[in-house]
Amino acid sequence: MGLQVYDRVNPLRKPKGFEPVVQRWSAGFMNSCDTLCVAFHGIQGKDAASVYASPFFRWIEDAVALPSGPTVHDHAWFIDPNGLYTHIVAAYWVDQQRRNTWINDPLVAGWWSDTARLKEPNGYFRESVTVPVERQETLYWQDYPAGLSRSDDVAVYPTPYCGYYGAMRDRIPLAAVDALAPAYGDLPASKERSTRSARWRIVTPHNFAMIRSAAFWGRCDPSQTEDYMRDLRAPLERGMDYLRESPTATGCCSLRFQQTCDPTGVPALETHALGYFLSLGHMENWAERHASHEAIFTAAIARYRKYGKANQLRTWHEVFVLPEQGQIFEYVNCAPGTGISGYFEAEQLR
Repeated sequence: MGLQVYDRVNPLRKPKGFEPVVQRWSAGFMNSCDTLCVAFHGIQGKDAASVYASPFFRWIEDAVALPSGPTVHDHAWFIDPNGLYTHIVAAYWVDQQRRNTWINDPLVAGWWSDTARLKEPNGYFRESVTVPVERQETLYWQDYPAGLSRSDDVAVYPTPYCGYYGAMRDRIPLAAVDALAPAYGDLPASKERSTRSARWRIVTPHNFAMIRSAAFWGRCDPSQTEDYMRDLRAPLERGMDYLRESPTATGCCSLRFQQTCDPTGVPALETHALGYFLSLGHMENWAERHASHEAIFTAAIARYRKYGKANQLRTWHEVFVLPEQGQIFEYVNCAPGTGISGYFEAEQLR
């Protein structure tokens, strides 16, 4: 399925004889696919009205429709720490050359590099990553295609690694032989950068890690919806708050808790987090050692045990551990502190 199999050096974390409470599924790729690409294009403004009046939406609609456009894409919005309404379009390719063609298409490159972006009332950013398939892991339900698994170029298979601490690392092929160690032990201090009327590109470190993690309750009956909101949603929100407010302690330099929506901002019955961590190890440290994640994990397992096969909630996530090369994190006319714009080395492009 396009994933290289390594002779394992690092032992599996899976406990001997462990059986998950529920079976989960992961993405498999065609043998010709060795790299996938994901891009998050965002716009921020003082309110929803000013954001949706922007030419950004006509541009992104035309851009994703290009022959070289993404295989799938989706939309979300959230209010950022500066109080700005932010709409993000997530796009996926399973062909790096096709993605490269898209980036360089005059429609895409011309609009993005236009100096007019620096003079508009809104800010823009793109976080465009290139991920060797050996550096990713995914977790879905077979009956709820989401994110990358919506692509016709991807199949899903039942993973033997789910439902225990350490399963995330066990699902990453390269982790069999590589510790995926961080470039820094601790997150470097954030830097003051004048981002208004400016264009900045951030240089992310080797083994920088990111996650998309979602919960969809659109198939839940009223009883299961109430159970989710009461017993799982509350600890989930507390955990996201902790990550967003504790970058030094967690190595999480950006956490967006987003409302999945349609292109006009109309909400779906799903939320998802988009988080950037200094490394996979920093992500694991929070997941395995902090009370805020223990509360989420405990509530999720309790729900699976309570409802069994009748459980109607659908959750999914995708984790990517990035090599240093091939990553584009650009912030154009953004408010200070947007995304990871205050971290790491950076170049002011204009």
